[in-house]
Amino acid sequence: MTENKDLRLTSLRTFEKLFEQYYSMLCLVAYDLIKSKHIAEEIVDEVYINLWQKREQIEINKSIRAYLVKSVQNRCYNWFEQTKTERLVMTREKDISSFEPILWGDDYPLGKILEAELRNSINTAIDNLPEQCRAIFLLSRNKELTYEEISTKLSISVNTVKTQMKIALAKLREALKDYLPILLLLFSTRS
Repeated sequence: MTENKDLRLTSLRTFEKLFEQYYSMLCLVAYDLIKSKHIAEEIVDEVYINLWQKREQIEINKSIRAYLVKSVQNRCYNWFEQTKTERLVMTREKDISSFEPILWGDDYPLGKILEAELRNSINTAIDNLPEQCRAIFLLSRNKELTYEEISTKLSISVNTVKTQMKIALAKLREALKDYLPILLLLFSTRS
């Protein structure tokens, strides 16, 4: 199917071709944002259902591919907002601090395992930083030195300290990205 501006979905066959041509690609777009295959497929399904239901009103003034990608992205952002709102409502309805003993208490072995795994992953990520980067990061975080103090201690410029800290934080963020849900839960229940 060729890209067509001002496309109107007048036949079921045209719609089926759009589905066959773009469904898998759109699921990948949604998965890239949502990180859940099931939810990504649901979002893409909703986009196609909406497209079919509003086929007579919708005017596509750019490529159909761009229109579908943007629709999927918008639905993903809406999903994030909706689930964020649902989480806030749940938090208000039941104080999340009441879950802390369950998740992180001494009687919860999985919490201990997760916490130990997270601690090991953080230490490994720090150990894998380049030497100067690691030294600067540890002086900042563990010794709580300012950038100026680190600069003086290591005889380097403040800009070098700032640059190395940016590198350290980026590398740690990448290395620990799979632990983000645990970190969010840990810090939300312990604050």
